Amino acid sequence: MKKTIVSLFCLLCFDAFAYVGTQFGVGLSGLTGLNVLGGYYNPESESYLLRRFGVRADLADTDALKSAIDSAIDSFMRDGVAVGDGVKIDNGKLDAWHASLLLDYYPFAGVWRLTGGYAWGGADMSADIFGEITTAPDARFYFYLAGDHYYYNGNDFGGVTEINWNFRGPYLGTGFDIDLFCGFVLFFDAGVVFTNRPAKVHIDIPHDQLYVYNKESGVWQPITIPALDNDVARATREANDKLSSFKFFPMVKMGFSYRF
Repeated sequence: MKKTIVSLFCLLCFDAFAYVGTQFGVGLSGLTGLNVLGGYYNPESESYLLRRFGVRADLADTDALKSAIDSAIDSFMRDGVAVGDGVKIDNGKLDAWHASLLLDYYPFAGVWRLTGGYAWGGADMSADIFGEITTAPDARFYFYLAGDHYYYNGNDFGGVTEINWNFRGPYLGTGFDIDLFCGFVLFFDAGVVFTNRPAKVHIDIPHDQLYVYNKESGVWQPITIPALDNDVARATREANDKLSSFKFFPMVKMGFSYRF
């Protein structure tokens, strides 16, 4: 009897709202956290166009899931993630958001759709780089930066790197909507934002116990802040030049929506 009542209720609520087409939902977005959306799509419409086209607006942000994201990153980076030669990455941070206006096209009036639109947002990622080079000669950690030869007076070192990506541009993707029950829908989106704003990297290198090789005198000497800053700026420009070729911000979303 209870199953019959539930089935009748689902049938009634579907019949009552199937022809309106308003929808809203929540889900998770890859890189940008909690996603909320609203829009219009009516698969039950008698109109050829309304059965195949829909519109959506969505907004995603990591702030709502900040504690969960930080916990996941901390768990993954526990005691640091080794990247070779005694170097580790730790204390990863992610702050991101995006918004978009989307037009959906269901070519077969089914669950699969193609999506186009416009999106904008930002992503800030940072991490500490540290390590202890047990194989460094004479207890020194040597490295090159912008063509100059440096070493730390000791075999442990540290630094900070940060990547900022403020993007906006056309979005193109695909996805599907699977009807579950009583108007509830499982949705999935995957696509990219085509942007002319590439990510930017920033590098911070501690000054303490840092020496540089003087090519003119042939001796090692303590660094001077302006000279190091110039090398860091040059290395940053070179890294950003390489990042400039990556102008596609990926987006993956999955969640549930309710269709009236």
